[in-house]
Amino acid sequence: MFNTNQSTIPTNVYGLSLKTRALAHISAEADTNRFLVGTEALREDNEIALLEAKEGEGIKFISMFSHPKEIQSITSCPFDQSLFFTVYNSGSEYKSSCWKISDTEKDSIEELFELKGHSGLIKPILCDPSGSSDYIVSLDDTNIRLWSKIDGSSKDSPTVIKTFGNLSKLTVGCLNPNISNQLATANHTNIKGWDFRNAKETFSIDNAHSEHIRDIDFNPNKPYYLLSAGDDCKLKFWDTRQTKDPVKTFVGHNHWIWSAKYNKYHDQLVITSSSDNTVKLWNVYSISSANTTNTLSKEEEEEQQKQQSPNEQQPQQQKQKKKNKRNEDQLIKTYEEHEDSVYNISWSSSNFLFSSLSYDGRFVVNNVPKEYSDILTYI
Repeated sequence: MFNTNQSTIPTNVYGLSLKTRALAHISAEADTNRFLVGTEALREDNEIALLEAKEGEGIKFISMFSHPKEIQSITSCPFDQSLFFTVYNSGSEYKSSCWKISDTEKDSIEELFELKGHSGLIKPILCDPSGSSDYIVSLDDTNIRLWSKIDGSSKDSPTVIKTFGNLSKLTVGCLNPNISNQLATANHTNIKGWDFRNAKETFSIDNAHSEHIRDIDFNPNKPYYLLSAGDDCKLKFWDTRQTKDPVKTFVGHNHWIWSAKYNKYHDQLVITSSSDNTVKLWNVYSISSANTTNTLSKEEEEEQQKQQSPNEQQPQQQKQKKKNKRNEDQLIKTYEEHEDSVYNISWSSSNFLFSSLSYDGRFVVNNVPKEYSDILTYI
């Protein structure tokens, strides 16, 4: 059913024999780069592969767990490396359950509880980005649910604290790691912000994209910045305090963008994946926390230059001629190891290693090029 990659030659590619779209980095294991990959087979028995990536050693197979149904998404719990959620198709409806990896039985997982009450397709489960087990958030086609504390030692299901939204075509959500209780959701071409303590809307971006939005992600270091991507092949960046226009837009993919993620440590680095079979790495330095210079508007710069004497202007002009490409907003690299739609991507515990997963079962790990992973070169 799978390729255990027993070769002694390091490789950055691992193949599963079944179709796949579910990928999750195990963030609770801060010292290792481990991932869960779930299969999506209609008739065969489905599985979840536990894989580890080591720089210079390639991908290592760790374990394989049986899963009863075809898997749509996986969410690893940041507070416990043995716990994860799956969203799966039971045949008649979509369900979501919490699973625990056995400490005593090899290649074994146990279902702890099911999150019941959803309607339609359930989106990936969201855990508290601070790493606590205080709550989780789930989305289906129309509603958002806030659930109570997770107890990994109990089979008791958490309870629904609040249900809100009542939207159409909900596609994805993300939690803000900088602002407590803030959630963003995408429904069709629109983006909304929520304070889930009182279920009130905090910001709205209508028609953020011309077509279906497939992913959104908050900047891990700048509280009000959010990215979005979707079927119009565009990657957009927003300031949620001023939502009339995006602060930056990139166009590079030739088909739908399925996933887009900020690097959790260095937010100038962003990865995207698409059904054009590629993964792209972007540099968005100008709107990142790495850009420590005081940014002025064009009008402010012109006014500042008018107030300067010719002697003061000359050194400034000479300084501007010296450009560091690491400080320029641009596409860094396109990765082309996949031969099918790349549905999912994820950064790892290492600062500059990331993974991608395509529908044909190919799992790939790559690194940010050295000239961009040397942070000192951004100065």
